[in-house]
This record gives sequence, C-alpha cells and structure tokens, in this order.
Amino acid sequence: MKAMLDRAENGGSAYFMDELGDILPGNSFWASFIAGEGLPNSYRETAEVWFTPLVRFISKHQNEARAAPGSPPQVVGLYGCQGSGKSTLAALLEVWLRDILGFNVLRLSLDDFYLTRSQRLSVAKDINPLFATRGVPGTHDIGALETVLQAVLARRDGTLTIPQFDKATDDRAPQEKTVTTDNIDLVILEGWCVGLPPEPLHRLEHPINDLEREQDPKASWREYVNQSLAGRYAAVFELITTLVVLKAPHFDTVVNWRWEQEQKLIGRHQLASPSSHALMDRAGVERFVQFYQRLTDWGLQVMPGRADLCFHLNHDRQIESHSGPIANVKAVL
Repeated sequence: MKAMLDRAENGGSAYFMDELGDILPGNSFWASFIAGEGLPNSYRETAEVWFTPLVRFISKHQNEARAAPGSPPQVVGLYGCQGSGKSTLAALLEVWLRDILGFNVLRLSLDDFYLTRSQRLSVAKDINPLFATRGVPGTHDIGALETVLQAVLARRDGTLTIPQFDKATDDRAPQEKTVTTDNIDLVILEGWCVGLPPEPLHRLEHPINDLEREQDPKASWREYVNQSLAGRYAAVFELITTLVVLKAPHFDTVVNWRWEQEQKLIGRHQLASPSSHALMDRAGVERFVQFYQRLTDWGLQVMPGRADLCFHLNHDRQIESHSGPIANVKAVL
C-alpha cells in the first residue's frame, strides 16, 4: 500500500487518492481495461459513478476481516441474465481489487463448471432430453464448485484445479486452471442463476413457452431443475456474503443481448457464419434463450429483493438506478 501511495502522490496515472483517502483507478488502468474488454470509453464514467461505492463496501468489509484473525474470505456473488454485463463487472472488480487495492482475488464463473457434453447427454437420457443443452441448474458440476469454495473458505493448504468451459465446442476445455486455496482474500462468483432460489411448486404446473409445451409436457425437466436449485445449488449460494444483481428491464431484452454475445463469440473464432453446432444464428439464439426463460422471469421478480445491491438496467444495458441495503454505501463510508 505504501508503494501505491507514493506513486499516487508522485502523479502516477494508474491510481490516485480521492478526497476520502481511498485509492482509485487512474487513466492508465481505465485505458487498459476498456481496451482489453472492447468497451466504449463511456464505460469509465458509468463504472466510476455506480461501482466505486461497491468497491468501497467490499474493501471496507475485507479490511475489517483482516483485523479479525481466522475470518474466512468473503464471497461476492454476481447475478444477471445473459448479456447483462455481469462477466464484465466481475472482471472489473477482480482487477480493481487486485491491482489497485492489493487483494488476492479468485474469480469464478458458474459457466466453467458445466458438466462435460457426455455427462449432460447422460442426464438427458436419464431425466429429459433437454438436459443435453447447457445452462439450467442440473447441467453444472455443482459439487466441484462447492469443493473449491469450501477449500478456499477453510484456507486449506494445497492447490485445486478449476475446469474451463469452451462454448465454441460446447464442452469442457482440455486445459484447467490451478489455484492455491490458502491465501485468497475474496472470491467473485458470477453466473446467470447465482443466488437464485427455487420456484414455488405451483409455478411449475404450466409450461411458459413452446419449448416446455413441446418437450417437457410432463414437467420432468423443470421439476429436476427446481430440485437442483433447492439442493446443492442452494448450499453453494448460502456461502455468498454479498449478492450483487444486474436486473434487466424485461425478458424480451435477453434475446437481443444474447445475440450480441453470440456474434462476439463468432468473431473471436474468426468465423464468417455460425458453422459449429455450438455457435448459433439468430433463430438458434431465440430457441436457446427459451431454456432460460422460466428462471429468468422468476429472477426478475425475486432477485432485486434478495440483493445487497441491485443495479436496474434499461434496454441499452445502462444503469438507471440502484437499490438494496448498500445502495447508499457512499454516504456511510
């Protein structure tokens, strides 16, 4: 921290000290992050206004934990529907907390814990063919995620491997990430259903779209999804200490946002058109999001009330307001 203060006081642009005495990102930090994520320059203003209080809250919590020997790492959960910007926010929090504030951060994505394609096909054979498609609870190796989190929280000596998922091949990537579990200050866990509770059983009785009407007439798929949420997913989500929600205005916006994601994915793989079974055209995206519709609609109802901090987005993904217990954190820190 002393080196940070010296650099800030000497006019360095990676970070600077504000009037509250906090170390904040400077010009070079924002230029690097925006370029690396392919974001518009206007993202900096949005992030500084809305996310600085969140970082202050996390930092304050972490500094208090450091003063209490034996305190476990905090777990920040990021919930948001597809295309809402949760992965970008997770990346920002990681580098901000690590590079500016000096915390040891482990960023996890629920997506990386998808079951392998062959494992999903096995579940599809046993329960319902819809489980061949990744996405809903029941298509993750949630036990592996719980093992990682419990090891980190207990500060166990040693290392763990974390799987990586390749959406272009719709399967687990051959390479894995290795992490040391005894020196993590905080965990960032992001995913589209992170923190989501199971639905009341009466909501499962009637299908909500063509996918459910045609391929889940007996509700075996949605019941198993709900049972999964009520089981090991709930056990994992109980480990979250701070829950942040990015709330879309309506499910209809998800299709457009998800299509934008797919186009970027296609571009990264330098494909002129979706030629892989895992890279979709617009019609494929519209069908794909039907897998998520039920729980997305449910999340839009319940997650703002469960969040420690909820950012309310408009159709252009711009934050219009925030709510929750730490929404006014700037005023109390």
